[in-house]
Amino acid sequence: MSKELNLAAIIYDNDEQPVDKLLHMVAATLNQRGERAAGLTMALNEQGLRREPMALQDLETGKEYSIAQNLGKESQSCCLDPRGLADATNVVRALLERPPKLAVVNRFGQQEIAGKGFRTEFVQLLDAGIPVLTVVKRKFLAQWHEFGGEDAVDLPFSEDEVLQWCDELLSV
Repeated sequence: MSKELNLAAIIYDNDEQPVDKLLHMVAATLNQRGERAAGLTMALNEQGLRREPMALQDLETGKEYSIAQNLGKESQSCCLDPRGLADATNVVRALLERPPKLAVVNRFGQQEIAGKGFRTEFVQLLDAGIPVLTVVKRKFLAQWHEFGGEDAVDLPFSEDEVLQWCDELLSV
C-alpha cells in the first residue's frame, strides 16, 4: 500500500447505532459542498438504521445491490450473499477510473478481515491515492489497525469530528 494513507473509519459499538446514517450524512454534506464523495453505503430503513434484508446503495446513482440471501427463518448461518457483494464491488472499482475527492466503502468487517469483501478495493483505492472513509465495529479494531497500520485514523461516532477530518483531508 502507499506510504501516506488517507484512511479513516468511524468506530461504532453495535448495530443499534445509526453509523450508516452518519456515513450517508457526511457524504451528502461533502457532495452539497461540491466535494465529490462516492462509493457505497448500507441502504437505510425509516429509522436511519441498516435495512433488512441488507442492501448496499450507490451514493451517486441510488442503485441498490442486495447482499442478503434468504436462508430461512431457522437459519443461524451468515446470510451475506457473496454474489451480491461481488456485483457491488464494481461500484467501488469504477472509482479508480473517475476518482472522487473521497471514496466511501460501507464497512471494514468480517469479510475484509478474511481477505474477502472489499479488501482488494480498499488497497486499490489507497494505492491510487484516493482517500477512503469507512466504518468499523469496535470488536474489529485490532484487525483494522493491522490492515491500516499507524496511518489509519479512528474517528469517533460524531458528525462534527468526521467532517473535521474530511475538511482537513480535502484542504491539502
